[in-house]
Amino acid sequence: MNAANHNRVTYYGRNDWSAGYYRDRCIEMLTRSETHSPVTINDAIEAHQCKLMADNIPELFEGMASLDSGEPAKRLFSTACKFINQLLSVYSVDDVFEAVELQYAEQFWSLVETSGAITKIQSDDLEKLINRHPECISSVLRSKRLVSDFGEAIKRALLNHTAIAAELIISRLATDSGSRENLHLPSSLDSSEIDRIMLDYIKSENANPNYLLALRGWPTGSSGFYNPSPEVRVQAKRKYDSSVEQLFANGTGLHFYTGVTIDMNQIACKGLKVDGHNLTHIFSGQWLKKYTDPATILNNLQFIFDYIDMNGLMSAPARTHEQTALLELLGTHVKGEYRSSTSFQMRSGLTYLESAAYNDLLKSSGTSIESALEWAYGEYFSEEYGIRGFTLSLPAKGSSWLDKCKAMGPEIERVIKAYAIYSKRGEVDDDFFPFETLKSFSSLMALEEKKYAIAGPEFERLGHALFSDQCMLAYLHESHESELCFFDVMRKHRVTRHDYSDYLQMTIDMLIDADLILEDSRDKRLLPTPRAVCIKLVWDYDAITLRRRTEEDSSVVESLVDDRILCYCDQLFAPVEADYLDYMFNDASFPNSLALRNRYDHAHSAIPNPQAEDIRDDYYQLLSILICITLKINEELTHKTGKGGVEDFDDWPLYDKSILQAARELWENGHHHQEVRK
Repeated sequence: MNAANHNRVTYYGRNDWSAGYYRDRCIEMLTRSETHSPVTINDAIEAHQCKLMADNIPELFEGMASLDSGEPAKRLFSTACKFINQLLSVYSVDDVFEAVELQYAEQFWSLVETSGAITKIQSDDLEKLINRHPECISSVLRSKRLVSDFGEAIKRALLNHTAIAAELIISRLATDSGSRENLHLPSSLDSSEIDRIMLDYIKSENANPNYLLALRGWPTGSSGFYNPSPEVRVQAKRKYDSSVEQLFANGTGLHFYTGVTIDMNQIACKGLKVDGHNLTHIFSGQWLKKYTDPATILNNLQFIFDYIDMNGLMSAPARTHEQTALLELLGTHVKGEYRSSTSFQMRSGLTYLESAAYNDLLKSSGTSIESALEWAYGEYFSEEYGIRGFTLSLPAKGSSWLDKCKAMGPEIERVIKAYAIYSKRGEVDDDFFPFETLKSFSSLMALEEKKYAIAGPEFERLGHALFSDQCMLAYLHESHESELCFFDVMRKHRVTRHDYSDYLQMTIDMLIDADLILEDSRDKRLLPTPRAVCIKLVWDYDAITLRRRTEEDSSVVESLVDDRILCYCDQLFAPVEADYLDYMFNDASFPNSLALRNRYDHAHSAIPNPQAEDIRDDYYQLLSILICITLKINEELTHKTGKGGVEDFDDWPLYDKSILQAARELWENGHHHQEVRK
């Protein structure tokens, strides 16, 4: 191939930031279309690129009457088609491609297909070209016509270049990055041959762990054309585990730790110790040992431990916007996977560590979390709310961890079915249990409408401008100030329109028109409105629990719903919570689900030791799920009936001074990093 010539027109698409970069060169080409005569293949490709730009971004040429008709673009394209057809009639496609300039490596194939020059290509020549330039495989497989006409030649090339073929097939069929690109494979290439390509790739020294992970957790139903065989999946898992072990063997990576301690000397219920990236949550042993009746245990699970946050949402789920945009883009993500993060892993891990630590303490006093949960369903719901039919029977003391895991899944499902029947019929009618199925936790409805406010159709567009670290409004180049988002800039600094370049004024106008920011009438300072503060909560937590908000807040939410920025959700669990429960409990929703119920109900592995530590961890994760479900159902029944809740609190300090100290240290560290950025 020839060296790149970046002066030539290249059409990137109308939504690309570089869309109008070649406008002047394109006008020059269109203006002399009547005399234009391609001399090289690159001249012909450039003519085609000019037509694409003229057809798809006509506003670039507004006011130029001689170009508005589209005739100049048609003439350029006509000469380009004639030229490439004549060229491929004389020379082989591999010889012609050698003369293509580097920037036109993909655009060459577009012209070949649209010009009809495919008919001039010989199968042997195409195979020779692909073997010489295997990087062309990606472009060739985008063309349905090429794959249809030269299937056998392309198939042989794929089998000869397994690394490129494997990564291409994986990225297009199994990952988010390739989901918008076409992929056409030869009809004669069957699944066993693709398996062979994948196994060769797995055995290679340069197999990318990201692609191995995609093979290991191939999205169910992503393509009817190919699904990896068990052999491919198992070998991919083993190679991935080995690769990751080698990668981190020398201490590479970011290390973080979440721990739980029950301190018999601490008075306040909750404390916190921060050591770098490590967090230790400390709970008062004196308080937890003082009252061990079932009601207090449930109150501790609700108010002391970290299952439900102050917004009434489960703490553990991964949140849509908790990672920076850069971190979101790193790596390869399987289609439909549950997107986790370091913060998610710490929060989710914290819940089951708390369950294990608290349960160990309770067992030393002759009781347990399990017995408190059984009391709630077996007695409390009936006596307090007058609702009969909820039952729970957890494994007996002395059962192995394996037996406990096997028993927990059906009991969680029994609780969910009972609630589903009650929500539909106003009573738990035992005869309806066989007709209830649990496919997703999102199917469970709240007992009253408008429980949550969540993102609406306009949320991401407006939220990006306010809260994303990728919006240029977050950066004030002249004053050298930088915050994570425009919302923080407005809160922490005095900024006006004049601090921003002309191209950002339209975004500012958009936010003012949406009543998300205002321009102070006195000093012209830009400030966020209550509506912006409201959607910030949804940006951070994915939902607002409306029954915990004031009437004024509800009025703001109503206006945002009217403007399609937010919408109401009537489910028992907010979507972010339902996704988390689906991810943890079953394998119907996400290809990378932990699927703890299925793991033990469907014998997913051999169990040499029923008391193994990893099985114990799984049990406490299942117990944590049941705790969260119980707290959410109990809150729903309390809100519906007006009964239940805590009548009196013991006069006991909730927060230890260590929490305030930790918060101060975290703020100071964040402020220090900001000063460094400045």
